[in-house]
Amino acid sequence: MISEKHSFDNCFEVFLADTPESKRIHYHLRYQVYCDELGYEDKELFPQQLEFDDWDQHAVHFIVRHRFTGQWLGALRVVSPQGQTFPFAEKYEQDEPLADAHHRDSIEISRLCVLREARRFAPRSQAAVDADPASNVKYLNTLRQQSRSIMWGLYRAAVDYSAENGIKHWFILVAPALAYAVKKQGFDMRQVAEPCEHRGLRTPYMLDVDHILQNPLWDEDYQIGYRLYSELEQGEFAVRQRA
Repeated sequence: MISEKHSFDNCFEVFLADTPESKRIHYHLRYQVYCDELGYEDKELFPQQLEFDDWDQHAVHFIVRHRFTGQWLGALRVVSPQGQTFPFAEKYEQDEPLADAHHRDSIEISRLCVLREARRFAPRSQAAVDADPASNVKYLNTLRQQSRSIMWGLYRAAVDYSAENGIKHWFILVAPALAYAVKKQGFDMRQVAEPCEHRGLRTPYMLDVDHILQNPLWDEDYQIGYRLYSELEQGEFAVRQRA
């Protein structure tokens, strides 16, 4: 049984970035991770400290924050295909055999990122924070555990969005460690092409949205999928929660 004070829902919240300001938050999180922390992207190309590419005009963006401090900690985007092309397909030669799923009801999950700063935010209840503010920044879990929790929260938001919009399949291009973590959690992943070299070894997989929704991971936590950032701006508190 997951302790309430240590649950994702009690400590974090995910928003769909549906305003210019929230998209800037999303792009800046990506800049912090892909440019500052990992060095994957050239800072000189993003003088405003907003990392984005041409695919973002065909994407829906999510951001996650710590409930009690308001610190933005992670991001993810959901990309619609252009014709029968996804971002991951650009990593392959044109004659490389790729996925055979129906592209019109599929999306790609990409630009998943979690700040190293997330290590400061141990899962805690509001009562604990009120009782001892300094304890809020103690490193209670390992960075990997904390990052995984935020990742699952972003995935939950993305799968709820997918179900609401008739999306049947996901594509993801991931490193072996992340593929292992997703499979270990019980998600069925079908490899759709050979691994490629892209900032290390990366392999493309396809997942079924209905199967993702049935995973027991969601039974005791991650019940709140996402809110719209525009609702936050307007002081509204509507949430989307699985029945």
